[in-house]
Amino acid sequence: MTSEYILAGLALLGLILFLIVVPLFVPHVDLILFTIGCVALAAYDFWRTLAKRGE
Repeated sequence: MTSEYILAGLALLGLILFLIVVPLFVPHVDLILFTIGCVALAAYDFWRTLAKRGE
């Protein structure tokens, strides 16, 4: 069960590393906001999954 959370954390980190390429090479405000939104939604989902673990 713990390995699932480690794998999910690595997947979240991989998503962040993948999406960080967009604002670095194409620094437009709308793309930066889109990237921040994607990472925020993924982090929120990950946090909710961890919060369910305590119930």
